[in-house]
Amino acid sequence: MDAIKKKILLVRHGTTAYNESDRLQGRIDNPLNGSGRGEVEKLAARLKNEPLDAVFSSPLRRALETAAIINRGHDLPLTIVPEFSEINLGDWEGLIYSEVRTQFPEIHQRWISDPDFPIPGGESFGAVCARTRSGLEKVLQNGQRNILITGHASVNRAILGNLLQLEPAQARLFKTGNAGLSRLLLMENSRRRWTVVDFWNSTSHLDAAR
Repeated sequence: MDAIKKKILLVRHGTTAYNESDRLQGRIDNPLNGSGRGEVEKLAARLKNEPLDAVFSSPLRRALETAAIINRGHDLPLTIVPEFSEINLGDWEGLIYSEVRTQFPEIHQRWISDPDFPIPGGESFGAVCARTRSGLEKVLQNGQRNILITGHASVNRAILGNLLQLEPAQARLFKTGNAGLSRLLLMENSRRRWTVVDFWNSTSHLDAAR
């Protein structure tokens, strides 16, 4: 009989000032802004009665703040996973994305079409998938059944790709909005193990308040 071995709630951090101004932040350690904290408060209310056994987060402040707000209703230890840091955007960190596309069209086109091509001074999405896989293995080795992970756009796509055994180019195609919630079910039976996407990038907790 099929059984759910683990349930992963995957959350992208709330909005930051850089998100609102279309700036690439990558490893820049920005906090949530007022809008972002409000978004996460609404998400925390949605998850208040959700069973959780463990909380994991990227070490970047915007993800940690997101995890801490959600965790107020659960009071669990919060474990930092360095491998869940956002993609290193190198020379593009802090730049306005629309201007990057105009100023560096050839580099930008190669970056979005080739997951193994790094931004100058940064890393490729393929590299993010590789290091995220290592962090995910650590998370899944514990015995907790209901897991919350707060991360970032590229990292959460990489986690999804690793769990579904997708190529990086495929994993990159999934939308990940600020304070978006996804639920992944790790299934098993006597013959095999696999992952089911119960839902992806749900923002109903935000839509209801608009």
